Amino acid sequence: MVKLIIAIIVGVVLAYLGLSVIVDGYAGGNIFPNGLTPDSWAAPNSWSTWRDIVIVLSAGFWVIGGVLLVVLLIVAIFLLLQVRKLLEQNVAPAVDSLRDSLDNLRGTTEFAGETIASPLIRAYSVVRGVRSGLGAITNFPNRVKGNKKKGRK
Repeated sequence: MVKLIIAIIVGVVLAYLGLSVIVDGYAGGNIFPNGLTPDSWAAPNSWSTWRDIVIVLSAGFWVIGGVLLVVLLIVAIFLLLQVRKLLEQNVAPAVDSLRDSLDNLRGTTEFAGETIASPLIRAYSVVRGVRSGLGAITNFPNRVKGNKKKGRK
């Protein structure tokens, strides 16, 4: 609500100044109400005077913009230094801790693979080999008969 009131006030002042310039510059009116005109002030009466006023105002805006640019650059550099400090103090130790955890996990999986999986695989391979061997011995006569029958045809 306050922003709206301020915007309305600024708009009214700018409209008043714009109309006053038109009236004062072309119709001989006065920007200031009666009795409020400064003694040393005279309204601009030529385009060259208006040009000079615009140049001075533009230079003022450029100075303000330059100062703001320098301030923003200083703030950006400060923020970058803070981020760098934060990364060095907090992120680097966290990455080191994560690396240690991954090394521990890798060691654990290798240990589990060597102590649990490898013996099971060996035992299963032996059982499978024995079953295949027994199957070959017990089915040997049937296989021989089957091969002879196939050979006779």
